Amino acid sequence: MSQYVITANDLRDGLVVYLDSEGDWCSSLEDGCLVGDVDLQAALAEGKRAEDDQRVVGVYEVSLALQDGRLMPERLRERIRAFGPSTHVDFARADMPEHLTHPDGVEAVRFGAA
Repeated sequence: MSQYVITANDLRDGLVVYLDSEGDWCSSLEDGCLVGDVDLQAALAEGKRAEDDQRVVGVYEVSLALQDGRLMPERLRERIRAFGPSTHVDFARADMPEHLTHPDGVEAVRFGAA
């Protein structure tokens, strides 16, 4: 059975958000509500209602796969959306320290560091 989370962008600040189990939007992939194939359409409909209410924009599902005992987005695009940029640690979100630790174990390059 496939696993998904529902994602969108918050209309107030443009940040990536995930639908949680309470029907609210959270900023962490890990706090998003996991849905399977059976519940996917209902979860998308809930997300679309939030889009109609102009709380979020661009609602869609993110397919997840188990990697090293952890559910991770299957597509690189979704990993970047969830965990931050793939280019430089200075562009990571300061309010989310986990963005500084890439789930694939890639070390950040710090320019000017000795």
